[in-house]
Amino acid sequence: MTSHAPASASAARSGGLLRDSSLYFIGNVAFKVIGFVMIPFYAHFLSPEQSGVLNLVELALQIVAIAFGLQSVGAALTRIYSEQATEAARAEVVSTTLIGSIILAGAIALCAGVFAAPIADAVSLQGQAGLLRLAFFAMFFSSIAEIALVYERMCNRARFYLGYSIVTLILTLSLNIALIGWVHLGVMGFIISKLSVAVLGCLFLVHRIWREVGHVWRPSVARAMARFGAPLIVSGAAYFAIHFSDRLFLAHVSKADVGIYALAYNFAFLLSVLIGDSFTKSWNVTLYSYASGEGWQLRFAQIGRWLIFVLGASAIGISLFGRDMLTLMVPASYYPPLMLLPVLVFGYFLREVGDFFNSMLLVGIGSGLVGRIAVMGAILNLALNAALIPFYGIWGAAWATFGTWALYCALCWIYAARVHRLPMTPWPLSLMLILSAATLWVRGILLPSTAFLRLSADSAAFAAFLAAAILLYLHPAERKEAWQMGRRLARV
Repeated sequence: MTSHAPASASAARSGGLLRDSSLYFIGNVAFKVIGFVMIPFYAHFLSPEQSGVLNLVELALQIVAIAFGLQSVGAALTRIYSEQATEAARAEVVSTTLIGSIILAGAIALCAGVFAAPIADAVSLQGQAGLLRLAFFAMFFSSIAEIALVYERMCNRARFYLGYSIVTLILTLSLNIALIGWVHLGVMGFIISKLSVAVLGCLFLVHRIWREVGHVWRPSVARAMARFGAPLIVSGAAYFAIHFSDRLFLAHVSKADVGIYALAYNFAFLLSVLIGDSFTKSWNVTLYSYASGEGWQLRFAQIGRWLIFVLGASAIGISLFGRDMLTLMVPASYYPPLMLLPVLVFGYFLREVGDFFNSMLLVGIGSGLVGRIAVMGAILNLALNAALIPFYGIWGAAWATFGTWALYCALCWIYAARVHRLPMTPWPLSLMLILSAATLWVRGILLPSTAFLRLSADSAAFAAFLAAAILLYLHPAERKEAWQMGRRLARV
């Protein structure tokens, strides 16, 4: 049996976290850069209404996956895997999880296919049951592949993960170009390409992992995962409501508005994909190694300060330059209202900060509190969506998102600080928000008349923000550390 030991304490040091996060970042950047290059292609071959249909299909998949607990499996695997003392026990956890996931995902996909018509009606996709059945079939394979990739990350195989991601990205884009641009299958072409790549990826990854861990089923492991994962189903449903319920409210206003809002949302979600996801892919599978020994709270606080700095700089960059990119990439029918993007971006800035403190709540506490916080956020989000969207449309959806993630961040921070006595005040986050608001306010006063002048003004505003953040946010020792980290990143 091939060795697949988990990350050791030494591998979980800051250098390992930085290295792996950087590799995940490279993959996420490649994915997003190519994805944004393809936006004009999709905007040309898919109308805003078709784009809205595609978003509603993804919405239906998320509803089904969360309702039956598919999205909680990865978190449960990470936790149970970290508790095992021997390599053989870890292999049993992985094998049991994989077998259980195949059974669960298969049952879900089968049931969803049978009830595709009423599900389509529930998400405003009347007459699209056939499209949904194909999407649920793709969901089965992609869910299994995602569990397999969690295992690869736990084994610190960031380079393999990067290579796999790039290959599947190239395959997906090639099929999309052929099926949407050449064969003109529209949304159906997108689903077929997703299904094809998911099948190939799933078969490859499952074969690769079963060669390492064997085919073992341990009922005790399955029960432990169910106990840990059950509360996460509740939190997953709550996160779904926060992420996607605004599309359902908007769908009753206009499917075209769903497409426009989704495009602005995708730009805002860059913060989560490029920074948050790159960090959590490494952090979530090593945080239990960090939370050991004396003074681990101080290590968490130091990492948190750096994360807020990087997130803040990235958020202001996306807010400033995202508007310029949108005007160059898509026709005017897709343009969101001015300043809508910064509202969404900084909503997700608060979400990513909240997620960091949320991870601390899994250390020595369990998943129950995580679920309760998520439910409180979902209740607020649904209330804000219901109150704001009918009157203010996509503006109401954006401010509902911001308000929800602000509450989520505050609750996660308060509970983490209370439970673990975290040596970190809200001042770093407050300072970053103040600097960002000031930068956007000053930039909003200026209204250059040409694209070149707008880009120049955005560049100047970003440079001023970065200089102020380095001067006011970072301590002298942290500035030196930032220089050293930059040099290490250059060698990755």
